[in-house]
Amino acid sequence: MFTDRRDLLQGLDQADSIALDLHKFGWQPIAAGLFACRDAEDLRVIDTSADYLNADDDTEAGLPDLLGRSLRTSRRPDAVKIAATMRALGRRGLGALVDACCATAQGVADAVEANPDLELWGRPTLSTVVFRPKADCDVAALRRTLLDEGRAVLGRARFDGLWLKLTLLHPHATPADYQPLLDLVVKAAR
Repeated sequence: MFTDRRDLLQGLDQADSIALDLHKFGWQPIAAGLFACRDAEDLRVIDTSADYLNADDDTEAGLPDLLGRSLRTSRRPDAVKIAATMRALGRRGLGALVDACCATAQGVADAVEANPDLELWGRPTLSTVVFRPKADCDVAALRRTLLDEGRAVLGRARFDGLWLKLTLLHPHATPADYQPLLDLVVKAAR
């Protein structure tokens, strides 16, 4: 979509529909997203009618069909924010931000692998780094302690046990900016 990392988008051209959550890799409000169908007929499953919102006689008289524009009717106009971002940055500009976050995640993953006290779950595909201390410790308690002390906010993921999760979305941050956080996790695990 925005990035030139086409290897991650293989098969997308075969999809009947695409949903994009632009909250993270679009830097948009949490409710902002897009849903597109190859065939507009597929959207009929979400057609709804409410006489007070889209009465046939009002629509025929030229009044807007609020349900025909959005399922959320009078909610915030998040689509305007998406449009403004796209207008300001363009596909290439937004793609550069995504690519920068993904590159930072690779650098942070390198730092985790280089640290003998940390374990990397796997190489990041996008901008999420999943790791944990090698020390025998309660990862959930470690995470809560750092949060309670106001020192770090770390996500969590469960695979073969509990792991810490960093979703890196600051396009101007560098792997070096995350080194103090990795050091903090190691120190807290001891």
